Amino acid sequence: MNPIGRVVGAMCGVLLLLPLIPALAGQTQEAKGATPAVQELPPGEGKDVLLKQCSGCHQLNVVTSQHKSESAWTDTVIEMRNRGANGSDEEMEQIIHYLATNYGPASAAAKVNVNTASAAELMTGLMLSPSEADAVVTFRVRNGKFKDIASLQLVAGVDAAKIEAAKDRIEF
Repeated sequence: MNPIGRVVGAMCGVLLLLPLIPALAGQTQEAKGATPAVQELPPGEGKDVLLKQCSGCHQLNVVTSQHKSESAWTDTVIEMRNRGANGSDEEMEQIIHYLATNYGPASAAAKVNVNTASAAELMTGLMLSPSEADAVVTFRVRNGKFKDIASLQLVAGVDAAKIEAAKDRIEF
């Protein structure tokens, strides 16, 4: 191979690895005792397959924060399969559908009204765990509507950092 071909090949290799850098950093945090993001996934067909196939190599909140189109998720799943991910064609299709439905571009832009949203909508839209979403709904029922981010961050059992990270998707 000529020198230019080697440089282009090396650059392509680096570009393919760039998306994995955050995942590797996430795995390091998980190894240090951080709680994995498994509980944050909304229910749906494909969730169990995603957990089985992907959580061994990736911290799932890194995967689900990407908000890709269905074709982009398809490309990602194909690439992971080329790197050694096992699973039937049907399982890979379930993963793609689950990710596109719950973590597609529309879900990234959608606003969630924390004063009217159900627990399931809070889970999907704000990436809250089931217990955090339930805590928000319970707090709202007992104390009335939220007025701002600060009042939402007062809910016991909800990670204030998650609320801060999702503030652009929150409506009151």
